[in-house]
Amino acid sequence: MTAMLVRTTPYYPHHLALGAEMMEKGGWLRPAFYTSPAEEVLHTRTAVGIFDVHSMGKFEVVGREAFRLMQYAMTNDLRRIEKGRQGIYTCLCNDQGGIVDDVIVYYLDDERFYLITNTLSREKVGRRLTELRDRLSADAWVVDVTNATAYLAVQGPKSAEVTAALFGDGICGLRYFEMAWFRFSGVDVLVTRTGYTGELGYELHFPSEYAYRMWECVMEAGRPSDIRPVGGYAIQMLRAEKGYRAYGTDMDESNNPYEAGLGWTVRLDKGEFAGRSALDEIRRRGVTRKLTGFRLDVETDALPGKGTALFVGGANAGRLTTVSPSPTLGCVIAMGYVDVSFAGTSAFELEGGRGIARAAAVPFYDPEARRLKTEVSRVGK
Repeated sequence: MTAMLVRTTPYYPHHLALGAEMMEKGGWLRPAFYTSPAEEVLHTRTAVGIFDVHSMGKFEVVGREAFRLMQYAMTNDLRRIEKGRQGIYTCLCNDQGGIVDDVIVYYLDDERFYLITNTLSREKVGRRLTELRDRLSADAWVVDVTNATAYLAVQGPKSAEVTAALFGDGICGLRYFEMAWFRFSGVDVLVTRTGYTGELGYELHFPSEYAYRMWECVMEAGRPSDIRPVGGYAIQMLRAEKGYRAYGTDMDESNNPYEAGLGWTVRLDKGEFAGRSALDEIRRRGVTRKLTGFRLDVETDALPGKGTALFVGGANAGRLTTVSPSPTLGCVIAMGYVDVSFAGTSAFELEGGRGIARAAAVPFYDPEARRLKTEVSRVGK
């Protein structure tokens, strides 16, 4: 029998020391939880958590025509963000308009972009970007920096206190999706005001050889704010409460941005880009299904799984993709695709008579993004 090899992140010794229950996901050993997922969710919502997100894919696109390549590859318009100051959420699509991945792109300078992919999408994103570079004969290089670049998140209403304790009050000037470089103990750290929790939060990007010690520094800086580690199960609950899609769960290449509720990332007026013709046709023709939010009338110890069918009067109306308890809202929430012919239907029967799914607006939590985009004033140390 051949053992399966999995990778560990640079923070792995800390997870063991903190008593984390570990899990394998996407070829990586990652913390599932430290105490309980529900407790970790609530602590993130009320205080601050530290997250190991190192397994996410990381690329740099560099060279004289880096902007030309990235503008052609992405559905969003990179001219909308300020060089050296901002990042942007966007889709990378295939030529048929299917979502290869949803990514965050940071515009570092004229000849350098940095992007974050989902863990499971890393290799195919690299292939797609290289394919598009060759198609354009662009003077640019696609460099996978996943292993070389450490990635750590600090999330929650007290995250500014922790981040400022490390880097100073300069972080307070960062608004949502803005970034800045800071020098910490002789190391350049890219701090971005982003995250996957729906809370005020910051993400740190720096050379991997400093990762083990950086975790200790963040924990030490966060001690007055009661910082606690948060595992993967809680991350999935936090993102579900905010209605964030998970690649491989809520969307893949069989889905296009319009049906996944991400049509706002498609800028058809920016000029030619990969998949534009197909996406324009989809927009004009209209979609046949749409991602929809639900609250489920089910027992939390018997949750329906991904793919559970939805019915209306015996007719198959769609399927669930994400199902999650919501510690914050005290109910079970879900997302899934519903055929447009059932648009406006308020209640759906779950496959096998397992309960009722009631249509609900997404995001479920903080729908006006007040917590996410809150202004941060000067933070005292």
